[in-house]
Amino acid sequence: MKRKIIYLFFSCILFNISACNEDTASSTSSTTTGYTITGRITVSANTANDSDVNDVNAPTAVSNNTVQTAQSITNPVILGGYVNVAGAGSAGRSKTSGDTIDTYQVDLRTGQVINLFIGESDVSSNDLDLYLLDVNGQVYDASLGEATKTESLKVRANGRYYIQVVANAGASPYILNISQNLSTIVPASAETNALILSDDFATGEAIVKLDEENGLQAQSTLYRLGAYTENTDASRRMLFSFEPDSLSVQANSTDMSFADDEARNKYATLMRIKELRRQANVSEATPNYYLQSYRVPNDTYYNLQWHYDMINLSQAWDITTGSSNVIVAVIDTGVLVNHPELRDKITQGYDFIADRTVAGDGDGIDSNPNDVGDSITGGSSFHGSHVAGTIAANTNNGTGVSGVGWQTRIMPLRVLGRGGVGKEYDAEQAVRYAAGLSNDSGTVPQKRADIMNLSLGGRRISSGFQQAVTAARNAGVIVVAAAGNESTSSPSYPAALTGVISVSAVDINKRLASYSNYGSTIDLAAPGGDSTSDVDGDGNPDMILSTVGDDRSGSNNIQYSYGYSSGTSMASPHVSGVIALMKAANSGLTPQSLDTLISTGKITDDIGTVGRDDSFGYGLINAQKAVSAALAAANNGSTEVSAELVASPRSLNFGLSESSTTLTLSNGGTRALTVSSISNDSGGFLSVARSSVDSSGLGNYTVTISRSGLSAGTYSATITVKSSTNTLSIPVIMQVASQSASTSATAGHHYVLLIDPDTLTTIKEDRVNISGGVYTYRFTNVQSDNYIIVAGADIDNDGFICEPGEACGAYLTRTNPTEFDVTGNRSQLDFATGFNIEFNIIAASLSNVTDNVEIDNNIVVPQQGYALLKDYREVAE
Repeated sequence: MKRKIIYLFFSCILFNISACNEDTASSTSSTTTGYTITGRITVSANTANDSDVNDVNAPTAVSNNTVQTAQSITNPVILGGYVNVAGAGSAGRSKTSGDTIDTYQVDLRTGQVINLFIGESDVSSNDLDLYLLDVNGQVYDASLGEATKTESLKVRANGRYYIQVVANAGASPYILNISQNLSTIVPASAETNALILSDDFATGEAIVKLDEENGLQAQSTLYRLGAYTENTDASRRMLFSFEPDSLSVQANSTDMSFADDEARNKYATLMRIKELRRQANVSEATPNYYLQSYRVPNDTYYNLQWHYDMINLSQAWDITTGSSNVIVAVIDTGVLVNHPELRDKITQGYDFIADRTVAGDGDGIDSNPNDVGDSITGGSSFHGSHVAGTIAANTNNGTGVSGVGWQTRIMPLRVLGRGGVGKEYDAEQAVRYAAGLSNDSGTVPQKRADIMNLSLGGRRISSGFQQAVTAARNAGVIVVAAAGNESTSSPSYPAALTGVISVSAVDINKRLASYSNYGSTIDLAAPGGDSTSDVDGDGNPDMILSTVGDDRSGSNNIQYSYGYSSGTSMASPHVSGVIALMKAANSGLTPQSLDTLISTGKITDDIGTVGRDDSFGYGLINAQKAVSAALAAANNGSTEVSAELVASPRSLNFGLSESSTTLTLSNGGTRALTVSSISNDSGGFLSVARSSVDSSGLGNYTVTISRSGLSAGTYSATITVKSSTNTLSIPVIMQVASQSASTSATAGHHYVLLIDPDTLTTIKEDRVNISGGVYTYRFTNVQSDNYIIVAGADIDNDGFICEPGEACGAYLTRTNPTEFDVTGNRSQLDFATGFNIEFNIIAASLSNVTDNVEIDNNIVVPQQGYALLKDYREVAE
């Protein structure tokens, strides 16, 4: 029998996981009455929800349409909402009358970034804009992009503001997030087509490129819109001017209030440019900028990758950024080989999925390892691409995310297909191929891999797979695998095999992640992320950001993007990437010599019980120590690296309710340093105390804040840490709620669905609202069978949950819910819900040459999301 293997993604699915979360409750209920299933759903403390969504079953709507009725929100925040113009969207509370504006009141600090992510894929028909109003309700700034997935603004001064999300056309769910000042990059899509009111451009002018074949017709259309030019050469961009009367009409057509005529006319100019962009014969229309202004650097997604600071990666880069001679095999779902951040890093690979019904590309094994997506109807994980991006995304190129190895190359090997499922035999062939050994493809790569990463696993595996791993090690290949995400000490394979480096996951506080496996086979720990927290206050969950794709608009139009995920699948490539740096520093590094470095603690920080323990193995991977150890081994001596003070996290967010957290100070080099002073400019609401600190002042500190005596509002401070080598500034943000404001997080009204995993048919449904920070659900009369549980919001009232822009969670993983069996009552089936954000590269798309494979086993797959028991699209407005 061929065994199935499935990737360890986000919270991971494993083959046959019925032993996970075993319930000891009585199972004396008869099959006639059925059994009871209960659980709790948690939500991150900085999560909020629009108070007047379209869902007819949500709590009574509270209007937030105006400044006078603005909804107060926390800062930082991740908020889900919905707006629509009258007549657009699904039937529900707001379809007929419209809900064009959502208004939020919030205290903001200089440098914070406001991002609006639009849920609908058709952003031309469903156009949302982002406004920032001052305390008097006048427009302070606006992001008015046309056909963009994201609108973004940067705050220029401290104060109380109103944020407005406005439906300019159509209807859409959205996610609004406010992040700390971390030089956070706004998405490239927003930069490309951005229309920002505060930019410096000429009022009444636009630079326009017309369709060459229909230039005269287009010019005539623009004249009717009040735009004229003295140029006639349609082969190039031309300068158009707007008639003053045209601008005046546009400016007076809005209910927005402006501080002066200049702001009003700038707004009118941008709205006219939006109108030009909608014309069929206009290929480009932009403001005539006086000076191109970059609000934030265009290559600082790195600042969202907190997990690299945790492992002292920048200090390792001072020694080496990697080598193109080092190859890491990613044995996974394949890789998006044309992703802009990956395409220059790809080397010879292979697709080893033999079963055509799950391959997704219409054939069996072949030489094309491109990831075609693991979902038939879109919303694929692109799991292998996420893994590959962490290991070796194109780095220091002015865009996107960073990879651990700047020069490291990727060997993509595809073994997981539809649903993220694969077979042991296919994975074994990939292992053999990566090692340059004979395999079913009948070929071997010109250069074998140096390291292989397996972010996949199952509860059982045959002895033959151990033999393949041993053969790979004997060939000189280092094998790294994810430990699994069942939160159990039971072994997961291949991570538990002899000779495999098994990696558990930690969260941003260096605690064992709630989902991570542990036990006697764990070797190392690495950052895996946590979807339920935002400790650093960057406005995003503390998950791992890397390269992915978006196929929600169809498998023939994959958009390249960046997305967050968590799991041991995300921890493992951190280790593989660091080992690739070690290999660059010491080409003679072998699996056996690496084993010695691991077991002697030379490449890790001991963060648990002294010595090896079952949670973290020999400790948390430390890239600087690892590269230094490899270099020292190559030189048969020690390698000194300049001392550098490092803080983790590099920023702190206390939100509305948190009062203390841990700040870790460490030495990113090998030479000595001493912490000389720690101070802050809070004026008294913040204190820093030693927790477990050595004689040099390095270790854990407890940072505590007090809201006593403070008025309602948002407060920020900076912790300054001086050492004998360098000084760190750590931003802190917290909020004090007004007496009338709610301090409870919410992801909105939720539908919890019990689903048949074979047909994806909803069997039972529980509707729940949050109470005390958690949702509590209960299913009764459940018959003995296998199920999955998915929960989410239906804010657009279309009868489906978990669509883009809507909160979503599942037991155990949002991306691929874990199947469990019911043979008795089940309790404590707990999981998290929240909003996930992807950064899309709108200009890049992939046209697949193969059609979707037809699955002939009558699987029913939801076309939009997970279907509710009742289709609320038929509910009268």
